[in-house]
Amino acid sequence: MSQPWIKEYILLALRLDKALKRLDDRPFVDYFYGPAELKASVESDPEIPTEDLVRAAIALEDSLPSQGFEVERANFLEKHIRTMEILCRKLAGQKFVLREVIQQCLDIQPVWKPEAEFEQALVLLDEALPGTGDLRGRYFSLLERTTVPLDRSELVLPLMQRILTEARRRTQRFVELPEEEELEIYTIREQPYGAANWYLGNYRSRLELNVTRPVNLFALLYQMCHECYPGHHTEFVLKEKHLYHNRGYLEQSIFIIGPQLVITEGIASLALEMIFTPDEIATWITKQIYSEVGLKVNDIDLPKLIPALAANMLDDLGNNLMIMLWDGRSDEEIVEYALAYTPHTENQIRKALQSLKSPLDQIYALTYYQGKRLIQALFQDNNRHQVFHRLLTEPVYPSLLTEWIDAKGA
Repeated sequence: MSQPWIKEYILLALRLDKALKRLDDRPFVDYFYGPAELKASVESDPEIPTEDLVRAAIALEDSLPSQGFEVERANFLEKHIRTMEILCRKLAGQKFVLREVIQQCLDIQPVWKPEAEFEQALVLLDEALPGTGDLRGRYFSLLERTTVPLDRSELVLPLMQRILTEARRRTQRFVELPEEEELEIYTIREQPYGAANWYLGNYRSRLELNVTRPVNLFALLYQMCHECYPGHHTEFVLKEKHLYHNRGYLEQSIFIIGPQLVITEGIASLALEMIFTPDEIATWITKQIYSEVGLKVNDIDLPKLIPALAANMLDDLGNNLMIMLWDGRSDEEIVEYALAYTPHTENQIRKALQSLKSPLDQIYALTYYQGKRLIQALFQDNNRHQVFHRLLTEPVYPSLLTEWIDAKGA
């Protein structure tokens, strides 16, 4: 009985993705490696009226209890149906408060990132960087020093391969990857991102590196852990193996913007620190990466710099900027706030702010910090790898993590 229901679930996601493409460049479906005939039928059929999509979502939710799924699987499916129903209703013209949309779509109660955490990262950055005076200027001087110039871009791919080999080796200390697991590496040009991972199924990912942008070497290490080991690629491979193949969870062949995204971006945001301590990063990147390009970093306190750089990624900032947008704050107020708490330029902040105004990016922006916050709350003593392994292999969602956190504190 359940397989026809799951196919209708997948068809709804694919049809919603098709409808949303009229409004947003960001895909609603990140990947799909399930039955090819389902995707083919959606691509060839005329677009379904949004009112019919709403009815399909309601029908799926109403019939879910009769499918006989295990509790956590049923809860996972119910929360993702709710995401699709809300978005279908929005497409049909129904009005929602943005905060309600986020809560329903992501299964979270968004939390503000305390300014003290940004301030602490800026203090670390100030202490780690050579020189005195304007922190923003010193920060960008560091980025320039540790970036491979375009006229030496031939160095980037070998360095990336070296990072991937080491990250994979360290990841396999606590997870077992299938022998067939593979990354297909492509260079791309003139894209708005530096690197991206696209999961293909059969334990394979397409890893893209933009060679028309200067590559910062620390950012490259962070990106390869985030996108590949033990981040997105690792998670998708293990869930395909453990959930799709071993347990027959057909729904795991499709990834949509919804509660699972909070878990995925939380995993990826913590990927680097799961396999390296700051001291290990400092030692490894100096010997294996910086030395290859003749970079001297003796005047930089790398063990302090590493967590400061990771904390100063724009991902966490987007969380607070999105909440400020909800509250009706002006662009100028938001930019002023961001300039006070990060070393990034006004131009970078305005670009980030503009992206938050697209329908799906408004949902996406909160996933990095909210996911990371939930996962970190589960860490205690030496259980980090056990927790991470569970997140990489089980059908989890944010409110389930909240239950685990509450049980841990009981």
